[in-house]
Amino acid sequence: MGDNRKWSAADFAALLWVALHLYTSVRSFFEGWYYTYTAWSWALLGIWLLGLLALDARLYVSERPGLLRLVKWYWAFSAALAAGGLMVSTLSLSLEWAMTPGMICALLTPLYQFMAFAWLLFDELAGLRGSLRFGVWWSAMLAFCLIHFVYFAWLHRRAKRRGDHGPVDPGTGTME
Repeated sequence: MGDNRKWSAADFAALLWVALHLYTSVRSFFEGWYYTYTAWSWALLGIWLLGLLALDARLYVSERPGLLRLVKWYWAFSAALAAGGLMVSTLSLSLEWAMTPGMICALLTPLYQFMAFAWLLFDELAGLRGSLRFGVWWSAMLAFCLIHFVYFAWLHRRAKRRGDHGPVDPGTGTME
């Protein structure tokens, strides 16, 4: 929300994207069991991905360090879950006590959407089979989450510098 406490079109778009995120996350989770993705599933996932990229671009111009800090830690949490999935899949760990809470937490992150894209890219298009494909899937998801974390950490740092010292662009200083 803006400073004047009125909702802007960008705020409504972000709220709509969150609803789409939750819907596609649950849908991808259930369709991923049997890999029964339909054309409608791929259309929703494509809209979700475009919305994610649009949100990334919108947050690029944000000067609200609090919001950027929240998004930064969201991506750190997503990366931690992806790292856990990579560990479990490559080391063949049996962590039954962590599976259910991890699966529930992953519904809030983009991991199930990424799993659908990873299945399409690495299983269907590249033809990876066996245990190698799970390691590649989780590695790709971890890389995407880490890239987002670094991006938002940089944006957060930039927004904090702007807040502390005013604009950071050279030449925008005051003249006396």
